Amino acid sequence: MAGSRKERTNARLERVAEGGHVAPPPPLPKKSKRKRTWPIAVAVVLVWLVIFGAVFFSRFLSSLPDVTSLMSKGSSQDITLLDDQGRLIARRGLKQGAMVELASLPSYVPDAFIAIEDRRFRDHWGLDPVGLVRAAYQNMQAGHVVQGGSTLTQQLAKNLFLDPSRTFERKMQEAMLALYLEQRYSKDQILALYLNRVYFGAGAFGIEAAAERFFGKHARELTLPEAAMLAGSVKAPGKYNPLDNTDASEERAGYVLRAMQEAGFIDSATRGIAQMTRPHVVRGSGHAGGGYFTDWVVAQIQGYIGDNDEPIVVETTFDLDLETEAERAVADGMRIDSDKLDAGQAALVAMTPDGAVRAMVGGRSYAQSPFNRATEAMRQPGSAFKPFVYLTAFERGRKPSDTMNDAPINIHGWKPDDYEGKYEGEITLTRAFAKSSNSVAAQLTAELGPAAVAHTARRLGIVSHLDLNDSLALGTSSVTPLELTSAYVPFANGGQSAVPFGIVRIRTQSGK
Repeated sequence: MAGSRKERTNARLERVAEGGHVAPPPPLPKKSKRKRTWPIAVAVVLVWLVIFGAVFFSRFLSSLPDVTSLMSKGSSQDITLLDDQGRLIARRGLKQGAMVELASLPSYVPDAFIAIEDRRFRDHWGLDPVGLVRAAYQNMQAGHVVQGGSTLTQQLAKNLFLDPSRTFERKMQEAMLALYLEQRYSKDQILALYLNRVYFGAGAFGIEAAAERFFGKHARELTLPEAAMLAGSVKAPGKYNPLDNTDASEERAGYVLRAMQEAGFIDSATRGIAQMTRPHVVRGSGHAGGGYFTDWVVAQIQGYIGDNDEPIVVETTFDLDLETEAERAVADGMRIDSDKLDAGQAALVAMTPDGAVRAMVGGRSYAQSPFNRATEAMRQPGSAFKPFVYLTAFERGRKPSDTMNDAPINIHGWKPDDYEGKYEGEITLTRAFAKSSNSVAAQLTAELGPAAVAHTARRLGIVSHLDLNDSLALGTSSVTPLELTSAYVPFANGGQSAVPFGIVRIRTQSGK
């Protein structure tokens, strides 16, 4: 058994003293070349990441305007919308209100927006991890999206500089620009810019334009109930603005007042008085009708034209003739089937295989209810969701000729019934799809997993939250008619997804 290192050394010294020859000690093992080079490789990667990040970041910063140019005077812009054949659809005024200073507003006006949109606005640095976690938790508790995680600064970045697309790159741009804005401007400047630029619906951009359009007054004259109503509308202007849906707007204002009390901006007595005071909405204060499609398009225009205030012409995908037929079809369907289906409203979207919207009906009557159910209303699609189940199955090896048992089933205690309880036993997937078998669709979803079906639906165009449960196959998660229509596009064009669009070209009246 070998001795210790000290003993071996002493033995060598004794032999040297006696005149013996001692072999030199074995050389120390050389360091691996890999061990010597990995710090260099890491350093090189880090350098390239820094360079890439700097270039990527500067790409977006170079085009940002100065705050002084953003705080420009307001304007009204004339917009002419044409259909696909150049025929007039509508003329609208896109109103950008005069810029107001934060100090000129009653304190409860900005407080209302902070309370409902970004309660930690004064504490975060543009992005709010705490808010994201809280929103994710509340959405998980509710089973659907009830709260977003975007800060006011992120919303400002989106409104000022970015187009309306919903992509990963856009979200990255939004986050980077939010960080930039927080570094460059004060909190009060950011809040003022937000209030002066946010869209409130009915063609009104900015708090001054909204106050004039909805209440016939200046922003500095807004009451607490009116401020709460405006703050509540920015989440979904088509659904919550006071002109288009007064009842929903008042209900939303109640949520804002509660949020203001929870945040400590008002006390319970002030909240109670405000909730009992109904704001007077001024009809005919500049809001022009023109159809559901027009409202949908007008809401997108600002993101494309920026600060241009020249009169513009918007060439669209719309087909006036098809719209007439679509409105007639909705009216006929409601007259014949509304009682049987217990349906008080209806919506319709007609879209070509490239995503172009050709007709859009958001309800029975635009004059009676401008709320656009085609783009804003969340409804369960029911059996219209089943194509995503079958596509998932076919992509994973199933064939239309495969057979399954169309019979009563029990999946984790859930017992879906077929229509009128009619089962056919062993049938092909082709037949199951044709008869819209609930049993077979549920069995396929259990076999594939709800997550796989949801992934297919999102890949094709569904953007709303989908509950990953057994009943997903039967369309129990709510979506909008517009996104469901767009998700059907790949079935018509050979498998290519498409983003719905209605704008073909925006030009000035002189043709620029």
